[in-house]
Amino acid sequence: MKKTSSVLSIFLALLMIFSVTVSAAASLTLDSVKIGDTDLSAATTIRSNDVIDLTFSADVTSDEAILATNLTKIKVRNAAGEAVNGPTVSVVGKKKLSVSLNNIEKADYTLTIGKKFQDVTGNTLAADVSLPFTVNKGDGSGTGGGNNPLSFVSAKAGDVDLAGAELDATGTITVTFDRGMTKYQADNLAQIGIYDADGAKVDGVTFTDFTKDAAENSYTVLSYSNLPAGTYTLKLGKDLKANNDNTLGEDVTITFTVKDADNEKTDFLHSIIDAIVNFFKTIAEFFKNIFKK
Repeated sequence: MKKTSSVLSIFLALLMIFSVTVSAAASLTLDSVKIGDTDLSAATTIRSNDVIDLTFSADVTSDEAILATNLTKIKVRNAAGEAVNGPTVSVVGKKKLSVSLNNIEKADYTLTIGKKFQDVTGNTLAADVSLPFTVNKGDGSGTGGGNNPLSFVSAKAGDVDLAGAELDATGTITVTFDRGMTKYQADNLAQIGIYDADGAKVDGVTFTDFTKDAAENSYTVLSYSNLPAGTYTLKLGKDLKANNDNTLGEDVTITFTVKDADNEKTDFLHSIIDAIVNFFKTIAEFFKNIFKK
């Protein structure tokens, strides 16, 4: 009996070791955090319009439900630990996300990623990630000079971040980069497109010339119309080139959806009917109270 107990104990111990080993192997890891080619650290000089690239060990973006949850786990926090409004998170690839600072104030910040951030198979980070950094607002304007690489800042439909957004069939998307883009304007606009779920480029998309905003970033406005309901991807080609001849370096893809126009009409009709019903309910209640008196 003692021999059996000893064997059982050894078996259980080996099982626990195996379980821990498998669990550790399955953990998702954050492989790199960079601004351009520079690793992010507390000593890194960061501009208010820089983009922080996050690369993970596994696919964290291709499942839309998991991506939507993951985006809520990434925050830029101030010295008081409060989440800061302004920075946005965009999809760059299956394993890569970018955090655009979008001209936040000069101050000390911390980039945090919650430990429940997961890959598409359900593996999570082993612990919360906390990465301190300091923004020095005056360190470079992003107008095209110097040797810094070109960085994608944001893609927005109105004031809404494009990633995961649900848009009308006709509208505009503003795409912003962190430096001058006019030197190679025609070639750059040819690198930007909207693609449907089958990978076909959408015809009829028009662009404005690149223009500088108040923060000296460069932007172009895409106009599209009459898109059928479904899933679409905005693609920014890796060969997009700034005035200083540096390129984006990697393709950027951002997924969004277009609403069903028929459903919009139905919802509008339902809202009118509901308003009428509620109106008559209010009148009926009014007379009911009078007769009670």
